Amino acid sequence: MNPEVATLVSTLETRTRQLLILYREQRDRLALLEQQLQEQQLQCKNLQQENTALQKKYDILKMAKLMDMADDDDFRSVRKRLNKMIASVDKCLATLKVQD
Repeated sequence: MNPEVATLVSTLETRTRQLLILYREQRDRLALLEQQLQEQQLQCKNLQQENTALQKKYDILKMAKLMDMADDDDFRSVRKRLNKMIASVDKCLATLKVQD
């Protein structure tokens, strides 16, 4: 074989090996990135589910707080009515004592 051809073949073999090594590195890197992407997608899905659950709990707490506030208002109005009734009964008793 001609020395020039042998050099070209040797260079071609060397570059082919280098290209094959680079291909394998990129293939491995791509596999790693795909795995990381799947993990991130799974984590994102889990966080979305957690967010949905927390949003539901928040809505329930908000509704409970509104009901609690309504109960406080009802309680206050009932208390005012009872105080008025007690005051009225006290006036009646005072009037009865004066008449005795």
